[in-house]
Amino acid sequence: MGEKRYPWLICLAAAAVSPAFARPAECGMPDISRASALGHFLILRAVDVVKRAGGPDEGLAALVAPDANFSLGGGDVGRPLGTGLNGARALARAMRADAYRFFGWNYMDMPADPCSRQKVEIEFIDNQGKHVSRVEFTFEAGRVVGAEGWQRSFETGRL
Repeated sequence: MGEKRYPWLICLAAAAVSPAFARPAECGMPDISRASALGHFLILRAVDVVKRAGGPDEGLAALVAPDANFSLGGGDVGRPLGTGLNGARALARAMRADAYRFFGWNYMDMPADPCSRQKVEIEFIDNQGKHVSRVEFTFEAGRVVGAEGWQRSFETGRL
C-alpha cells in the first residue's frame, strides 16, 4: 500500500536502451536470440568450416568471407595462413585435427544478435601428432571473417 508500480514503464525503458538487433532473416542466420544458443551454433559452424576445408567441399564459400584472415602460431612464431578459402584450407591442413573440444556456456544467458560480430573459441586436437590448436573464430552475419589461434604440444596419461 502506498507504493505505485508501473511495470509498463520499466518495459518501455528497457526497450529504449536495448540494442536494435537486425532480424536473422536479413543476414541469413536462424532465429537465435540467446547468447548460449548462438555460441553453440557458431562453434558447430566453425567445426563445419574446418571439416569442409579439409576436403573439396563447394559449400565452404558460403561460410567464409573472401577477405577472412587465418593464422595459427606455434612456439614463439606467428604464422599467417592466408585469406578466404585458401586460408581456411591452410588452417585445416596445419592443424591436422581429428577431434575438437569446446567449453559449455556457464554464464548468464543474455540476448544476442545473430547478425552482429561474434567470437567463439574451439580447441582442435591432433591426437596422433600430440598437438592442440586453440582457435578463436570471428563471425559476422554467420560467416567467418577471421580465425586466429595457437598450436601447442600436449601429453596425456591415466591417473
